[in-house]
Amino acid sequence: MMKRTTFHRALALGLALLLVIFSLAGCARRGAVSLRIVSAYSGKGVANATLTFTGSSGSETLSSDATGTVSGQVEADRTQMGVEATGYQKAFMQVTDLTKLPTTVQLTPLFLGVGTVISGGQPIAGASVTVWNTTTTTGPDGTFTFEGLAEGAYAGRVTKQGFADGTFDLVIGKNAKAVKVTLQEGQLLPLSSLATLPAYELTASYHRTLGGEDKSFDGRVVKNGSDILVMSGDPVNPTASLMVRGGTGYVFDNGAYTASGETAAAAAHVLQESCEGLLGLPATFSPRLFTIEKQPPVQLLGQTCDVWSMSGRFMFEGEAVTATATVTVGATGALANVPVKIVLNARSQEFFNFVYDAVVEVVSVDQVQAAARFPAQ
Repeated sequence: MMKRTTFHRALALGLALLLVIFSLAGCARRGAVSLRIVSAYSGKGVANATLTFTGSSGSETLSSDATGTVSGQVEADRTQMGVEATGYQKAFMQVTDLTKLPTTVQLTPLFLGVGTVISGGQPIAGASVTVWNTTTTTGPDGTFTFEGLAEGAYAGRVTKQGFADGTFDLVIGKNAKAVKVTLQEGQLLPLSSLATLPAYELTASYHRTLGGEDKSFDGRVVKNGSDILVMSGDPVNPTASLMVRGGTGYVFDNGAYTASGETAAAAAHVLQESCEGLLGLPATFSPRLFTIEKQPPVQLLGQTCDVWSMSGRFMFEGEAVTATATVTVGATGALANVPVKIVLNARSQEFFNFVYDAVVEVVSVDQVQAAARFPAQ
């Protein structure tokens, strides 16, 4: 009896050991990964870097967050780690033990985009400089630097309280030159950006003639949060329309909106920014060159608004342009200092034929009404 009991115990133990062995064979051991990807140039975290861990059983990836931090788990048999991010040199290292990975991995920028912001020959410190989806601030010497951009040409914008916005083209690549951005005095009117409103609907009509080339727009722009609707013609059945909803661009075609990707979204943003820019344009006119007179107030959007008439001249591509504008500005509440209507007329006095006539007016700031403008999907 004793022998039989011993035999049964030994058999049970053997079966248990076999189960453990088969279990381990079917479930590879995993290890924790925790480190940070930083720039070798600035020490800042590199967002959206991809870490690829490779081993005998294949490969798997992890990504860095907005601060450059990476955390997760991978199989412990990985023998190589590769790190890559847009605008940076790739990095590789051998992995002998996941617990002994470095706490930080440095990536070297492939290229740097540099420039200086000045006004009146003096550097402008603290100016906000935006290129692509990145914003930085100029230092005491007016300089700025961008890293982590792929090779190519980018449109940039400089903003600074008391100055007109400046625009520039930044080339990223081998032998690219530093740019110099000159800001002009501005802020004749203390206008707030229309973009600060959570929702609006505006009508816009403008026509520009430059060197015999005509460009025009007659329609409306509706904003609801990050969604945009740009229409021309009948709002119910537009002759043309672009829509951005949830980050996706749509085009109105054959009576319906069809997804058309980044191109449609970019075009809608350009038209939206053009109309918002027209409303905010008087804030950039130099006080040395424009006169301003306050007119009787008017009622718009259910409140009393201030009205200003302006006349003077500004420089466009090196030539003097005379301009007159009537600007209607909200006086209280959420619309305080927000431009709600502008009538602008501009003419050149020099060699090229430049004509610009525009009327832009905000007709609603009701978020429910703005949301109802977007077609059901």
